[in-house]
Amino acid sequence: MHFKSIILTTISMQAFFQNIRISAPHRYNPDMTRGPKPSKEAPFFGRQLARFRQQRGMTQQEFADELGISRELIGHYERRCENPSVEFIIKAATSLGITIDELLGIAPERERPGPSPKAQKLAERLSRMPRSKQAIILNMIEGAIDKAS
Repeated sequence: MHFKSIILTTISMQAFFQNIRISAPHRYNPDMTRGPKPSKEAPFFGRQLARFRQQRGMTQQEFADELGISRELIGHYERRCENPSVEFIIKAATSLGITIDELLGIAPERERPGPSPKAQKLAERLSRMPRSKQAIILNMIEGAIDKAS
């Protein structure tokens, strides 16, 4: 009898502590980035790579998938790599639709006609939506453009 009450007490205590853990507020929120904060500024090449990738509207994972490498390696190139390989520079510039000189900051960015890559990506997503939802979003965009002009 005594043994049975110890087991029941143990089970109820475990349930109690699990509930506390579940209901306790989290110290971290979902908007926080993983890992420690960088102790120094990213190298020039990494900042350029991240800027062009973001202008194209790509996440690190999408860019990594396109290049056939891991997301962690993209993070390494963007935050820590001081001397990327020539092969990587060529693949990255080609994938981003820019020249190697632009990626390395040797030549100024060319002004490209038409919508930005990010706008094109959004337009593609919009085109896959039902027409009724497209109309709502297009009205919002037109309103924003009118307000900005």
